[in-house]
This record gives sequence, C-alpha cells and structure tokens, in this order.
Amino acid sequence: MRSLLPDTMWAAGSIRIMSRTVRADEISARLGIVPDELFEQGSLMSPRNPRSARRESSVWIRRSGLGSDSELEEHVAALVRVVSGSREELMRLSAECDLDLFLGFGSESGQGACVLPARLLAEVGGLGLTVVLDLYPPTSEVGVMGG
Repeated sequence: MRSLLPDTMWAAGSIRIMSRTVRADEISARLGIVPDELFEQGSLMSPRNPRSARRESSVWIRRSGLGSDSELEEHVAALVRVVSGSREELMRLSAECDLDLFLGFGSESGQGACVLPARLLAEVGGLGLTVVLDLYPPTSEVGVMGG
C-alpha cells in the first residue's frame, strides 16, 4: 500500500466476472481472454492460511493494463477494447455470471472529477457490464484493485 501525495488523482479499472456455476477457467476458455487473476469457487481467500474463509464464487479478473496516472476514461476504453470481440459470449455468460466493470478513482485534493463520454458508456452498456465505481476520499491508502 502507498500513501498518495497531495493533489494526486489516480484511476484504475478491471473487468470482474463472478459466478457460482461457471468456473473461472471456463470463463477464460469461453471468452478466449487470459485474465490477470482468477480464483475458483471453494478456494481459500488466503492461501497461506488453511483456516481462512473459502470463496463463495469463482472470480475472473482482467485489469486495464494502464498506470494509475491514466484517466478513468482511458481505463474504461482499454477494457472495452479487450472484451469487445467477445460481446456474444459475454451475453451468454450474463445468464450465469455477474459482469462488472470495476473502477476506482481517488483524489487527494478532495476535489476530483472524471468524465465518461456517452458513447463510451453506451459501449459499456452494449457489452452488458454493470459499472461499479469505488471512490477514495482524501487521505485514503490505495492498494491493488480487483478482487
């Protein structure tokens, strides 16, 4: 974890697919996309602790691949590009999975804004992705986003 410097804005984005019926490795195979992380239902939340809770769902995560200094719009556009060729399979998966565009945004100044153009939001909606936006207020500490 790192502390943010004053007046620093950051953004992050990932696609997160969760399911109680479809395995994470099957999601990869069906989409033809390699995830950054995947966790199978029933796996330990903390692999180093055999007493930790077990995952209730399989989780598939693909990050935007952009740095935190990129605009939120750039993260969204990069993720749309990653999955745009898998639109039909995303629609099929949506019957058994939660499909999220998981976004994080923070500003140390206390004032921060991001713009997501209508055309980009239309593309997100056309892919069947629910937008989840995590906002981080000033003086928060930020870790790796995703799962």
